[in-house]
Amino acid sequence: MGQLCKPKIIPHLGEPLDTAVALLQHHRDEDYYGYELGDVWYIGIRSYASLVIGPDGTNATWTRQDGQRQAKIADSSLNDISRSFISEFSASGRIFGQVGFNYTAHTSGQAYIPGQWPLLSLMVPFIQVVISRESIILQSFDESQTMGPLNFLQNYRNGGPADLGPNRYPPVDILTNPDEYKVRVAKSILEIKKGKYTTAVPSRIVNLPQRVDMLATLLHGRQANTPARTFTFSHLGIQATGFSPEIVLSIENQVASTDALAGTRLWTEENCGSIANPLLNDPKEVFEHVIAVRGAIRRLTRLCSPDTISVKRFMSIMPRGNVQHIFSRVTGCLLPGKDGWDSIRSNITVPGVPSQRNMEAIQTFEPTPRDLYGGAVLMLDGTNLFEATLAIRTVFQDKSCQWLQAGAGITEHSNPEREFVETCEKLASVAPYLVAECTS
Repeated sequence: MGQLCKPKIIPHLGEPLDTAVALLQHHRDEDYYGYELGDVWYIGIRSYASLVIGPDGTNATWTRQDGQRQAKIADSSLNDISRSFISEFSASGRIFGQVGFNYTAHTSGQAYIPGQWPLLSLMVPFIQVVISRESIILQSFDESQTMGPLNFLQNYRNGGPADLGPNRYPPVDILTNPDEYKVRVAKSILEIKKGKYTTAVPSRIVNLPQRVDMLATLLHGRQANTPARTFTFSHLGIQATGFSPEIVLSIENQVASTDALAGTRLWTEENCGSIANPLLNDPKEVFEHVIAVRGAIRRLTRLCSPDTISVKRFMSIMPRGNVQHIFSRVTGCLLPGKDGWDSIRSNITVPGVPSQRNMEAIQTFEPTPRDLYGGAVLMLDGTNLFEATLAIRTVFQDKSCQWLQAGAGITEHSNPEREFVETCEKLASVAPYLVAECTS
């Protein structure tokens, strides 16, 4: 296993977003990850090593510089396989990855219909870059490989924002198939009233007519959104760019936190910070949020000392692009010997749906298996940092298709028409900022 070379540091006075997009654009034909945390962009370029678990969770592929190995893993723990891979590369800087929605079902022994994307993938990047407002830090496993991006960044520094062309994407019909979705919502409400679930989150897919330029979309979309985290990746033929409103799990310095973000309305300046905000006075939205907070507390009790768990900023209003949500953050101190993998499977779930019924609910209320939607994008840094952000408000793309996806939280008080409108409001945080991939 190689070691990262001594970092190279250059001053930076530009916008981190512009520089990150320009650098990724320069390396767009290679595997890459980009992850925004705070006002800092963490970039990984080219795969030095990777772990990929197939869609049905029974096959693993390890790729390193000396070759590739595949194996059946039907009797193995995915969490332990992930830990082993991360431990092997613990001195190799940041590791990026994605965890599909079906990960929870597989690791808890539930039946599920596999999607097309990996259940889990992790990538150790060959070149690692950190872009802040003050500096750019570059490292790689081969110092000579740092020179390409270093020279590009030095030449780019005074070049201004990346020129990625106009927003030329064909109009996207986010109102497509309303009746089909409303029927599923009505079915969800009926099942909830029967006592089978407390809530449900059926989603709907909007297929896109042509391929998406993910990096131009990142630039345009991030300028118009206020996400908790932003991410983009292209790895092994699958791509996603997202403006995530919600942290699934963040662990830093032995303190874990997770967001409860439920209750949604269009964002307006009127009453935005007032207790008279209609969102805070809507019983259905408040009930949905309380369920989410209760679920977040329950999930952290598997990871943290119970007497350290607390709720912060309870039921505050959080703007996320064109919509606003009711927001609370739940935190706690890690128990000895615990890590993010002890909790990640229970954090990728539908709030209010008992874990053993999670996939049953999804298969009941959705016609198409989920892939990454509702899963998480990861950034890990040894034992110091575990970041998992929710993969929603995201555009997805693989070799055969591209799509948007949005859902709404359903309770017994829901109205199918209103829930359809809510999905449209969420889709509108991404759809207007799509940029078409150039075909020339």
